[in-house]
Amino acid sequence: MLRTPLTTSISTTTSSISRHHHRHSLLLLLPRNGTPRNGTPRNFTTSTLTDPLLSTTTSLILTLQSTTTLPWLLTIPLIALTVRTCITLPFTIYSHKRTLKQLSLSPIIHAWSSIYRRRVAKETYPPTAAAGTATLSTPAGLAGRKVYDTPEKWTKEVLKRTKDKRVELYKKFGCPYWKGFVGLIQIPVWVVASVSVRRVTGVSGWDAPIDVSKRVREVTTTPTTTTTTAAADGGAGLDIDNAVVAGVDEVTAKVREEMQTGGIDGWFVDLLQPDPYMILPIVFSLTLFTNVMSATARASKEPTGWRKGLRNALMGISIAAFPLTIGSPAILLLYWITSGTYSLVQNAALHALMPPPRSVAPVGEKVPSWLKKEKKGDGAGGS
Repeated sequence: MLRTPLTTSISTTTSSISRHHHRHSLLLLLPRNGTPRNGTPRNFTTSTLTDPLLSTTTSLILTLQSTTTLPWLLTIPLIALTVRTCITLPFTIYSHKRTLKQLSLSPIIHAWSSIYRRRVAKETYPPTAAAGTATLSTPAGLAGRKVYDTPEKWTKEVLKRTKDKRVELYKKFGCPYWKGFVGLIQIPVWVVASVSVRRVTGVSGWDAPIDVSKRVREVTTTPTTTTTTAAADGGAGLDIDNAVVAGVDEVTAKVREEMQTGGIDGWFVDLLQPDPYMILPIVFSLTLFTNVMSATARASKEPTGWRKGLRNALMGISIAAFPLTIGSPAILLLYWITSGTYSLVQNAALHALMPPPRSVAPVGEKVPSWLKKEKKGDGAGGS
């Protein structure tokens, strides 16, 4: 086939465009940042919805550290205590009061359950309105027979009516079921705080490592644009002006430098590194396990059904936390251990200051006062 100048030009242009797209796709794999032609930074790992929130929390962490001038070894636990006290503690107290109110309604619910047991056992189909005819609500041949004539039907109806009464009472006294999910607010708070601590070190992504092998030393406040020139393929060059070498600002570089030597001598000196002796992962796992076991011990009765499954799942997670966090940096484990310890002390304090209501003892046999006197007199005369 003859190659005309037009064919050669088209082939060269196609090859150039192909190389451009290939290099552009490789640039998308660069860590986190990119800069379009208008100079606006592009972030590929942090959502545009959560980035303002995380930026605010990160600024608050830096402000707290600069205000207190504490080392990061103490600042991280202080952050955990502040978050737990100011954000999650009010929700925990509210949830605890709701639980106490539900427990205080248990005697009333049990009383209604006893009433429903008798009512359901006595319910019968209404009698026929006239000889040979039955009412609209009574099937033919069932007039006068019990509606719930088997133990299964009786149990199912009693449970249904008791559940409806429980929902009614909880709603009337301001402690419905849906308010029990208020305590779950601590889960997103924990996630946001953990990601914010990572962002302080200059790592934006949740799944990105905190640079445990290499240290970023370059200090620059503006992105640096590099030019990639393709010298191969017959010398046809192509400039790509949106490749970015991610820099670290001055504040982040200073924070990282402080954390690299801000640990405990002889144990973990570098807060950005995992604990070499694996003591922190063990302590974190034990903290989670103790929280689960203490909650089980304070329960009024042994959990059943989905509650038992949830307890077993939490116990499994607490045990699995040790191998899963071996590679986590010490700075994150310090936050998690402090938060878990706070939760343990908080629940114990709430249980002591606002204890659950005592179970109601069954009422004994009522004996008239005059009969008691007679019994005492008979006893004295017999002796």
